Formats: sequence, C-alpha cells, structure tokens
Amino acid sequence: MTSAVTLLRSLCRSNGALLRQKVGLLDALTARHGPDGLAAATEVFTKPCPIVGSSIGQHLRHSMDHMELAALVAEARLRSAYDAPADAEEPAQIHYDLRVRGGTLETDMAESRKRIVAVENVLEGIHDAVAAGLNGVASHIVHGSVHASFYLSSDDAEDREGESSESALPSTVGRELGFAAHHAIHHLAMVRVIALHSAGLEEEDLPPDFGRAPSTVRYANDPEIRRS
Repeated sequence: MTSAVTLLRSLCRSNGALLRQKVGLLDALTARHGPDGLAAATEVFTKPCPIVGSSIGQHLRHSMDHMELAALVAEARLRSAYDAPADAEEPAQIHYDLRVRGGTLETDMAESRKRIVAVENVLEGIHDAVAAGLNGVASHIVHGSVHASFYLSSDDAEDREGESSESALPSTVGRELGFAAHHAIHHLAMVRVIALHSAGLEEEDLPPDFGRAPSTVRYANDPEIRRS
C-alpha cells in the first residue's frame, strides 16, 4: 500500500503541475498577442468561445475554486498536526457550489495568476513539510475527515423552508485533493479547445500535455499499454 507520505507528495505534485500549466497558458496568451500583449490577451481570456460557450477565464476561475478549497483544508490539517489528535478534530467543511461567479478572477489575468501562484505555494509548503518522511503528519493530512457538500440537482438549491439543501458527502483531504486534480484536467481540456480555436494559439504554444489526462498521456507514450 502506498505510504501517506508518498501519496500526499504525489497529490501535491499533480495539482502543482496543473497550476504551472495554467501559468504557462497565461504566458502563452500574452506572448502570442504582440507588443500590446496584455490587452489583447485579456480580450481572448474573457471572450466566450462559440464552440464551448464559455471563456478561458471562466474555466480557470471555476477549477481554481475547487483546488483552492482542497488545498486550504490540507494546509489547515498540516497546521493542526501537532496540536490535537486526529480523532479530536471535527470534519472540515467544503462547500463546492457556494462560490462567486464572475468578477476579477475570471476577467483579470494578473489577479488570476496571483491566485494560481498562491495556491501553488500552499501545495509546495505541504509537500516540503512531509518531504522528510514524516508519515504521521502526512497521514493526519491525507486521512483527515471532510464533509464535501454539493447540490446534486438544480431542484436542491432550496428546500421547502427556503434553506440550503446541499448534500454533504463524507470524504478525506486526500480524496478531495485527488478530485481537485481530476476536475482541473477536465476544465483544462475545455480550455485547450478554446485556446486552439478561439484564442489564436497553436499547439506548440501550449505547455506539454496541456489538458490531457495522465492515463491518456501514458497510453500515447507507452507501446506496451497500447498492445495490452
């Protein structure tokens, strides 16, 4: 079985790599659109793609909403690792559907970059904290209890008394970090379509394997997998 240290470091690395892909995309947009790159890049960053029906900024903001929540919960578990036994802590609460749409995080490339870098720094801090092989700390984080809440249908937005009726699903910090990476790949795949068809980018402008799932990359690169 994979140790907690190995698993947590892998989760931090995978999410961090996706965040660096997002920064690479922002750099590519600015570089592609000439001397007045930022203004022109911002226009394509915020313009909805007719194929997808949404913008690059919207997809980055939405995927960051999820990844940021998971990263901050993991950071809180790291801070509490030396303060209290795991069974003394209440489950962390994540409300994925209570988020702010619109605003500068999907219209301002500089603000989007700041948010991406800030979350990457959180994940790097967690990765480095357990790099010495502190399996107890890593286990405290990875196996930390979480209640992840969603609306399971549009009818669930309010119950009959007008109260929020999210569904809270039991989970762990490690599971939510894995979900954040999986969710981000899905949205980067959509961003890839927008970038190549509406934002003026070419394939060579994108970071390597941008918007491609690890299983897809492995399948493409390993002849043994394709033959099996």
